Amino acid sequence: MKRLIYITFILASYLMSAQSDISELEYYFNTDPGVGNGTSIAIDPNVELLDQNFNIPTAGLPSGNHKLFVRAVKDDGSVGYYYSQSFSIRNANATFNSANIDGFEYYFNTDPGIGNGTQLSVTEAEDVNQSFNISTTSLGAGNHKLFIRTINSDGTYSTYDNVTFSIMHAPAVFNTSNITAAEYYLNTDPGVGNAVNIAISNGELLNENLAFITNTLTQGSYRAFLRVKNADDVWSMYDRVSFSVVPLADINTADINSIEYFFDNDPGVGMGSQINLTDTEIVNQNLAIPTTGLTTGSHRLFVRVGNTNGTYSLYTHTVIAVKTPAFFNNASIVAAEYFIDTDPGLGNGTQIAASGDGIDENLIISTSGSMAQGDHYVYIRVQNTDGSWSLYERAHFEVSSTLGLETETLNEISMFPNPTHDNIHLKLPESVILETVQLIDLNGKVVFYTQEQLHKIDLSKLSNGVYLLQLKTNVGEISKRIIKQ
Repeated sequence: MKRLIYITFILASYLMSAQSDISELEYYFNTDPGVGNGTSIAIDPNVELLDQNFNIPTAGLPSGNHKLFVRAVKDDGSVGYYYSQSFSIRNANATFNSANIDGFEYYFNTDPGIGNGTQLSVTEAEDVNQSFNISTTSLGAGNHKLFIRTINSDGTYSTYDNVTFSIMHAPAVFNTSNITAAEYYLNTDPGVGNAVNIAISNGELLNENLAFITNTLTQGSYRAFLRVKNADDVWSMYDRVSFSVVPLADINTADINSIEYFFDNDPGVGMGSQINLTDTEIVNQNLAIPTTGLTTGSHRLFVRVGNTNGTYSLYTHTVIAVKTPAFFNNASIVAAEYFIDTDPGLGNGTQIAASGDGIDENLIISTSGSMAQGDHYVYIRVQNTDGSWSLYERAHFEVSSTLGLETETLNEISMFPNPTHDNIHLKLPESVILETVQLIDLNGKVVFYTQEQLHKIDLSKLSNGVYLLQLKTNVGEISKRIIKQ
């Protein structure tokens, strides 16, 4: 009889305020059955940020390695990228391994079989934390993968860990040749030079939008890979992105004949406060919605429309604050500022030209090319003629990785578990040296900072919530969102 494993995890939807809420989740194991054909997961409906535990049964899966995929469906009908997690199913009679580690073995690219790799000797211990020099002299130029696994005193081997690296022709020289070609492929590499060609202009840097043709693809999840070639006829390593192909939503041609709204909690479709109107294709009018009866503080207003077919739309929503009349601010805006990640203090952010009773315009905010790869937050606040500053608005954004060995190395850095209750563990490739580590809360405050070469961060004294964990290393910087429960 096999052991039944429940996989527990938390998903967070990385959505900005202009995006849609999550309406449902689905999961599948190993092979994508197609969008909408996975196993549905019950969630707290209609939220922008999903922070919830799920227990997913693995009954029926055979012993061995498997992969779990989870994806979100938003209330506008679009499908998010999937989240994936590898795990193993073992027999029920398997016992916890308490034997010490007494060796390692490694191999390159192809598994020669357990016990047939190159052996590394260590002093027997529960944990091994030391550096190894592994020779690559027998490898040819190009991309390779190093696999390593442990051996314990019972003669049992662990699963492997791996890292990707490149061998260059000696002596290695800095590449000064221009980019002359680019190509992409989906999912499976057809071989260097055999993928779909992309017309580009020759230059030192490729910085443009590239259109991939996806109209011939079936529904499901895909990975697009891109690489470039220089004037020396040398191809780069690839960069990649995941995406999904989903069916087009049906177009609703029925007229709108009603509007309903509610505060904070959904009473059910058709059960909100009704606002009647004449049948029309588009509603473009101001609505006076009373807030009598709401308590002082922050609330969420939800609005949706009904059509002549008796169908209601997805809702739109906004956050409002109810204050006593004494606190109502009639002063005009005289200044605005923004900052990214860390709050420099009131008045010390980057200034934005602003004036009047309100700001209703698109703002272009510059992001430095030296910003850390990964997650970031931008904060905006305004000042009025009384000298008072507003509370800030914030939005999440990501800085994408660029092609290069540094990016591949940064992607090998692991921060786990996430979410966590107490500690975050850091796992770095051997070539990476920490320079600084800092943790920033969603108020822009640095709550932890060190220059030590640590491998564990204690979060037990911090409040539950979302934080940015930023690492500065000898090969670059990386920023990741961490959830403390």
